[in-house]
Amino acid sequence: MKINLRAIYIIMCLCLTTISATAQKFYNLTSDDVRVDSVVPMFTHTEALPSTYRDSVYSFEIAYPEYAEMPRADVGNYCRITDVLPPATPTVETRITFDRKRPSLFVSFSPVVFREGKYCVLASFMLRRKAVANDDAQDITARISRINSPLKASDTNYSSVEPKDRYAKRSVLRSGKWAKIRVPSTGFYQLTDALVRKAGFSNPSKVKIYGYGGNLQNEVLTAADLINCDDLKEVPTAKVGDKRVFYGRGPVSWKSKSAIRTRNHYSDYGYYFLTEATKEPRYTTIDSIQSLNPDIPIYNSYQLHEVDAYSYLQGGRHFFDSRQVAVGDSMVVEFDNSLYPSDAQYLPTVAIAAAGYSTVRVIVNGKSIGTVDVKGNVSQYVSGFRIEKKFTTRCSRSASSDRERIVLKVESGNAMRLDFVQLEWSSPRGEQDLTTATLPVPEYVYNITNQNHHADPQADMVIIIPTSQKLLAQAERLKAFHEQHDSLRVNIVPADELFNEFSSGTPDASAYRHYLKMLYDRATDEADQPKYLLLFGGSVWDNRMNTTECSRLSADDYLLAYEDEDSFDKRVSCVDDGFYATLDDGEGSRLLVNDKMDVAVGRFPVTNEIDAKTMVDKAINYATNANGGSWQNTIFFMGDDGDANDHMSKANAVADQVISAHPGYNVKKVMWDAYQMEPTASGNTYPEVTKAIQQQQSQGALIMSYVGHGSEWQFSHENVLHISDFSTFKNTNLPMWLTIGCDFGPFDRLSDNIGMNAVLNQQGGAVAILTSARTVYSDRNAKLHSAYMRHVLSYEANGKPRTIGEALRLAKNEATTDQLALNSRQYVLFGDPAMSLNLPTVKIVVDSICGVALADKTQEIRLKAGSLVTVKGHVDNMPDFNGGVTMFVRDSRETITCRHNAEEKNDYSAFQYTDRTKTIFNGVNRIMNGEFNFTFAVPKDINYSDESGLITLWAINDEHTAIAQGYSDDFIVGGSEIAANDSIGPSIYCYLNSPSFQNGGDVNPTPYFVAEITDRDGINASGAGIGHDMQLIIDDRQDMTYSLNDNFMFDFGSYTTGSTYYYLPELDEGEHTLQFRAWDIQNNMSVARLRFNVVKGQKPSVSISCTDNPAQSNTSFIIAHDRTGSSIDVTVEVFDVGGRILWSQTDSGITAASPYVMSWNLTGSNGAPLQTGVYLYRVKLRSEGAVRTSKAKKLIIVGNK
Repeated sequence: MKINLRAIYIIMCLCLTTISATAQKFYNLTSDDVRVDSVVPMFTHTEALPSTYRDSVYSFEIAYPEYAEMPRADVGNYCRITDVLPPATPTVETRITFDRKRPSLFVSFSPVVFREGKYCVLASFMLRRKAVANDDAQDITARISRINSPLKASDTNYSSVEPKDRYAKRSVLRSGKWAKIRVPSTGFYQLTDALVRKAGFSNPSKVKIYGYGGNLQNEVLTAADLINCDDLKEVPTAKVGDKRVFYGRGPVSWKSKSAIRTRNHYSDYGYYFLTEATKEPRYTTIDSIQSLNPDIPIYNSYQLHEVDAYSYLQGGRHFFDSRQVAVGDSMVVEFDNSLYPSDAQYLPTVAIAAAGYSTVRVIVNGKSIGTVDVKGNVSQYVSGFRIEKKFTTRCSRSASSDRERIVLKVESGNAMRLDFVQLEWSSPRGEQDLTTATLPVPEYVYNITNQNHHADPQADMVIIIPTSQKLLAQAERLKAFHEQHDSLRVNIVPADELFNEFSSGTPDASAYRHYLKMLYDRATDEADQPKYLLLFGGSVWDNRMNTTECSRLSADDYLLAYEDEDSFDKRVSCVDDGFYATLDDGEGSRLLVNDKMDVAVGRFPVTNEIDAKTMVDKAINYATNANGGSWQNTIFFMGDDGDANDHMSKANAVADQVISAHPGYNVKKVMWDAYQMEPTASGNTYPEVTKAIQQQQSQGALIMSYVGHGSEWQFSHENVLHISDFSTFKNTNLPMWLTIGCDFGPFDRLSDNIGMNAVLNQQGGAVAILTSARTVYSDRNAKLHSAYMRHVLSYEANGKPRTIGEALRLAKNEATTDQLALNSRQYVLFGDPAMSLNLPTVKIVVDSICGVALADKTQEIRLKAGSLVTVKGHVDNMPDFNGGVTMFVRDSRETITCRHNAEEKNDYSAFQYTDRTKTIFNGVNRIMNGEFNFTFAVPKDINYSDESGLITLWAINDEHTAIAQGYSDDFIVGGSEIAANDSIGPSIYCYLNSPSFQNGGDVNPTPYFVAEITDRDGINASGAGIGHDMQLIIDDRQDMTYSLNDNFMFDFGSYTTGSTYYYLPELDEGEHTLQFRAWDIQNNMSVARLRFNVVKGQKPSVSISCTDNPAQSNTSFIIAHDRTGSSIDVTVEVFDVGGRILWSQTDSGITAASPYVMSWNLTGSNGAPLQTGVYLYRVKLRSEGAVRTSKAKKLIIVGNK
């Protein structure tokens, strides 16, 4: 007898689950947990379930509850939110969710109750989980049989098919000749010889039809739909007289009798395929076709008039007639009734929209049956209202005409637009005599090439590109990079090929998702599952390109946009890339709340190869980190003013969260209200805030995070940053931006926006941006912001930094309520989801300060003004670490009280926050064999607080393969050792563009300023903001005055010499002046002045040399120039002694510093290696319209193979 051990194990598990299982935990809720502000508080809890969770029914219950009376302010807030009394005990909701196939049990409830005539909150309780055997589970014999016997869809129900077996192993499109055809509506169609021959087939009798047409696919993932809509099945045809007939499905469907139409909002047609085969087509009878399509009577019971050509919001799924019907005017809609019995009746449904209140009377065949009334007022968020009314009065078929005449008359209010009119007849229309009837013929679309994505290998990353494949070359660049750099398995799939195999050739967003679902279901374990989806293309709100705004566009150049139903309210309407990432069975109806994202999603919002190349270049350059530097240790937080300090408070909270969890980062805070507000003719401004942000953007940062009001074109009401800033930023050190506010990145609109401009800026901007596509809410933003920062600065189990896409997936999956879920869905990642931020993976340890070992806790370490300080340390577990290290020493925390600039200042007090505003030292040195030391002088401008300062250290090795970080706050700042004042300020040497600059000389309109500073006692770089800043003033103008403290860096190993810089804004032609001042640590000042003349078209200075000459396998060209910080085009040419160009390369962008380096592998433009010989090389440099070509130099190549 054969013993099935697996079956015995399952029987034991099932028996064990018959015993009730419980788990319990006590909770004490704080005042913050139960506070009512703009939303009702919710308690949520999630815990993992075993893989055998289906064998039990789980629930939670509250035991031992204790209640407290709700504060009066919270009662008022609650009553403003809702007028419904809360229950006497919390209503507990329990549900099971999935995250990458892992089941979890989720519970939520509001702690607000109404007991004994009072509003109360649940203060403490025990949460008890119960699990009892599932009586609805199949009997054990059936379950064991299913495990031991693989079943197919043909011999069992859909749910018994193993997920991996739901899909064809190979697509029918893999071989043979195929042509695509389409039908505009559902009904019988004729396959004619003319159509067949137009499609390129010679034998009509051998031509087969495949597909299932254009009905919108079910957005909830079910086994039945996945199996039935997988790949292509042959469509049966019938011979009727001399016709060959098939039943085709268009883009409109009715799910049942008495239903409202469902429209495929991605397509106006249903698509099928023709192919010629050796075997006979699948012939059948008309009766059989009808039996195979039992919903034919349903289709025949409806008539529909609908023209989609206008959108109120430019978003959502509802479109309307292009004609706007004014008050007093009417619109007439007629239907052919000739195929319906004379005694037939119907129920009309009318759907209309208006930009506010409107009353529309409906007149059927001359008789009024009532009105459709639109109610509501438009606002800055709401652009209109839609009402759909199904009349209950049965209308009789017209006795005098073969047309049903529906008149829609606008009686009052606003003009209206028609969505649709639907007639639901009491009996189906009579069947046509297909023998004699003139049947419509499908439209030939085009022939397709063979494809076979059902045989695609498993992938870690899927890149979907638009149908036109204009972006394929750049997608392939990114694919090759990830495969080589990250060992990822990457599949690139064009959108139309996904439609062909997963939605019958009909555009449908579900096709993208079903492809991912196939890979997900086929995965052998979690490591085999797809992890990243990159939507490599732009999208528009009108997927069908029917509106005037979009009619000039080609759908083949865009990816589909998944839009929600709401088409009027920017706060509710949603365009959501996360839809494609919900891949567990049953998901698709309650996104994020219950349906968690299983794949990290990012988007490149590009429609042309230039923009695509820009984004790929940024992703690759960032990942290789050739530009790595201490700028990557800065995280910059910005908070908008107003709204009772709400935005500053939330920005500060996340900043403090980062400081607490990751003290090694240099966290900077810029809170609007801490700066002077200046009124202008166009409104209030914060010019100092603008300067601070622009300066940090120029320097670079790991993350730039803004919290506050916004729009597609500006930051905050004060217009602190404008869309043009993000288009013109010139920075090589690319941060990731977070814009936690409204409408920064509506990528489905046709107009520019800040989010897209930031990543598409070829000269700078951002490497990626997390931004909002619609209006969002501050309190809900705060949860996503906090979660994202927590995840994006974290590491995976293997020690690698978490990717920016995975961080967003995890952050969004923390949304536990409908409000949080909708708000999180409004956020989109423009960038490569498989890219990680360049986080440190190695630890720096500070061993001693001022000769005192940090391990010795008995001695106080104090940094006194005027004292010399030495810091020593090492790189943990990397004794062979060699590279540059930057140390940033900051003074103690200060409490900053804001200026209370807001107009509603009487309603709340000035905002306060803490920050380290004073820099004691910022310098660079070398780590040699894992060890380093710094010496610096403490300036006079310190806080004298006797509180702890902070040292942060950041290093990168010479190979740029390891980043290290460390910190110490084991010292205090205070006291003085200031010696006698020498009264002499520092020595300053200034120049523009090049050290060879002569005072009064000519420069380009955007010169690069450098100041080299020396002082024997030490230089004051504290930025104390009390008149001792390093300050640059152009033309004695206040609006062109810049603090350069943050740009200052001490020279290697020095505290007495250093330099600072600034990229000057574009200046007018003509003469200008500048002055620069700096201070030593004893606060002695020096001033340097320059005169200069701005000349447009000023030719750059340029020279070229190479590293290897003679060269054997490669060399690098070194290009020196005087255009640091400017946009340049660099072209290096190599030619033979006869003057024939053999190789050239052009690079464009912004240079952070001169010289510029370009590498070459000694291969000609034709791909062949250059032979041994003498060659010439030169460089052309173009900047601001002027070109300079260097003299040619000799290059000797020896033994190149």
